[in-house]
Amino acid sequence: MGKRESVPLPFHSQKVTVWCGFTAAFIVGTVFLEEIGPSDPVTCTVNGTRYESLLRNQLIPALQQRGCVGSTIFMQGGAPPHIATPVKKLFNPHFGIDRNISRHFPTAWQPRSPDMNPCDFWLWGYLKDVVYGSLIANLAEMKNRIAQHVHNITTETLRSVVEHAVLRFQLIGDNGGQHIEHFLSTSKSTSFS
Repeated sequence: MGKRESVPLPFHSQKVTVWCGFTAAFIVGTVFLEEIGPSDPVTCTVNGTRYESLLRNQLIPALQQRGCVGSTIFMQGGAPPHIATPVKKLFNPHFGIDRNISRHFPTAWQPRSPDMNPCDFWLWGYLKDVVYGSLIANLAEMKNRIAQHVHNITTETLRSVVEHAVLRFQLIGDNGGQHIEHFLSTSKSTSFS
C-alpha cells in the first residue's frame, strides 16, 4: 500500500472586504479592510471602529481635497457599523445630522432597501460581473482586478448612476414610498458601464 499524504484545504474560500464610495464626479476607494497577520494581511470584518477609521482617514480627506464636504449628502446602508457611536460623532462636525441618510439619523434609511442604494443596485453587481468574468488565481489577483475595475469607472458612468438613483427616489416619492420593482423592470436593462 502506498504512502498517504494529507493536503490541508481551506474551509472557506478566500475573500476580501472592500469599501468604495462615489459621487457623480469621482470615486473614493478602493479600500480593502485588512489587519496585519503573521505573514500576510488578513481580511477583517467591518465594525464601528474600523468603519470610523476608514471614514476619518479615507473619505473625509478625499472630500476635503475636492472642497465638497459642505455640499455632500452622505448615504449609507443601515448596517450596525454605520450607526456606531464613533461614526455618529465623526459625522456631526463634517456632515451634521441633516446631510446623512442612515438609520438613527433624521433622514432615516429604509431597512432592507437595496434598490435605493447605488452601491447595492449597481456598483457591487457590476464589480462581481467584471471581476469574476474569468478564473481568479489568488487573492492578490482578485484585489488587483477589483482596484483596476474601480479605477476604470468613468465619470460619465458615475453621473449616469447618480441620475438613475435620483429617478428612483422620485419614483418612490411619487408612489408614496411603496415598492417600485414593477416600475424598474424597464430600467434593469439600463447599462452603466
